[in-house]
Amino acid sequence: MLRKLKLSTINTRLISDESQVFRRFCTAKKSPTTHRDIKKHTLYTTLSTLWSTGQKVSDALDQLSNNGSKYVSKYDLFDCIKKFRKFGRYQHCLEILEWMEKVKIGSANRDLYLNLICKVKGIDEAEKYFDSLPPNAKKGSTYGSLLNCYCSEKMTEKALALFEKMDEMNYANNNMAFTNLMCLYVKVNQPEKVPPLVEEMKRRNIPIGLVSYMTWIQSYACFNDLKGIERVMDEVKKQESVKNEWKLYSSFASAYIKAGQYAKADSSLKRVEEILDNLNNPDRIAYDHLISLYASVGDLKSVTTAWVKLKSKCKGCNNKSYLTMLHSLSKLGDIEHLKKCFKEWNFRYKSYDVRIPTVVIGAYLKHEMIQEAELLLKDAKDRSEQKIWVAHALFVDYYLGKCKIDSALRHFKLALANEWKPPAEKIDKFFEYFIEAKDVDGAENFFQMLDKGQSLSSNACLRLLQTYAAAGKTAPEMHQLMVQHGADTGTEHEKLLEKIGYSKEDNIL
Repeated sequence: MLRKLKLSTINTRLISDESQVFRRFCTAKKSPTTHRDIKKHTLYTTLSTLWSTGQKVSDALDQLSNNGSKYVSKYDLFDCIKKFRKFGRYQHCLEILEWMEKVKIGSANRDLYLNLICKVKGIDEAEKYFDSLPPNAKKGSTYGSLLNCYCSEKMTEKALALFEKMDEMNYANNNMAFTNLMCLYVKVNQPEKVPPLVEEMKRRNIPIGLVSYMTWIQSYACFNDLKGIERVMDEVKKQESVKNEWKLYSSFASAYIKAGQYAKADSSLKRVEEILDNLNNPDRIAYDHLISLYASVGDLKSVTTAWVKLKSKCKGCNNKSYLTMLHSLSKLGDIEHLKKCFKEWNFRYKSYDVRIPTVVIGAYLKHEMIQEAELLLKDAKDRSEQKIWVAHALFVDYYLGKCKIDSALRHFKLALANEWKPPAEKIDKFFEYFIEAKDVDGAENFFQMLDKGQSLSSNACLRLLQTYAAAGKTAPEMHQLMVQHGADTGTEHEKLLEKIGYSKEDNIL
């Protein structure tokens, strides 16, 4: 299971991972009167728009605080960090912490800072930061944060070595240290190692938390062990601390869906809905998950019901919720409800999110609504300040499927101009057409298009060689072109080069 696990029972020490960092720093006891010159809503609204405007967090906060003359609550700032993390906006989270350090709001939060450095700058920078800390600053929670980084980056050897060191220092006898390893094993496709970790936690009398249960369920789902999943469910029902957690039943539903057990999944989803119905202020994300899972089992009626509840109980919808609903309606093929939902978003949105019209464009293309899709793409390009390439890639797929190569190339070129990095399989589809049609001119033009957009791959060179060979055309200059671009050549490249007229003797002076 691990290189070494101590058998003695040790007093539990809390090791911080992402959620525990927030429990410590975002829900700490506030003073009886929290002074605010800047309203919490104003702060969040201002910072949440930065991803589209491109303004720096420090500049926005300096403006809000009038360069320090107005007080900004550290609790409100941590609340912004907590929310931004849900949407993967780690750069902004890190910038908020750095600004707080600059203006000396609150004490240094090394654990959270370490975790964010890893996500924004990479594990090497996170290790440098950890090594730079004085020994008395490296608490159990700091080691725990580094362990979380190793597990997130799938660095198994370093994670296990650090866990062993933490165990020797009495820092590992807690839920979060074990849960990090459990998550790691699922990520590296070794789910069979998760149940023994759970047994070790039980042997040490370490309480099994929500994330631990969810990861345990996921490990059984990886190899469709329904009996294992049901054993976890039986245990969960006896645990007062987690038996009413919607996330757990959402995990059960996901596991059953993966196993094709839709009836059992539906039962778990009804339990999720029941839990949410009994909450006064349910998390909007909970309904997003519920809608998505109902769509996965093909239940349009329940998708619609959950959407109505979300809008009534959560006081409106943000872009993420609309995105989830539109994805679900597209998956279910309900184009009329999708158009209605998109129209509603178009009327209410506060910040333009190009992902939303992109989902609708994809749905239009699936229903052969080409004119509507083209018009929506034009409208999105007019409104959005972001690069738009995903929608163009959808058109590429559509026109390739219809063998309309000129239209596919037009959108391919536009996508490249918007910084798209096409996967090899997309490039292959174009070359397959050129090879079959023996279209050398088309292949050469496409090759030049790739040359402008990115460095040429060995596979793209191979495909062009195959086009020349299929058309019976000589092109001895191809060897020099490949050398110039640093493309790797294999046996197949060399055989085709000879076939199209290149000889190694040509390089001998």
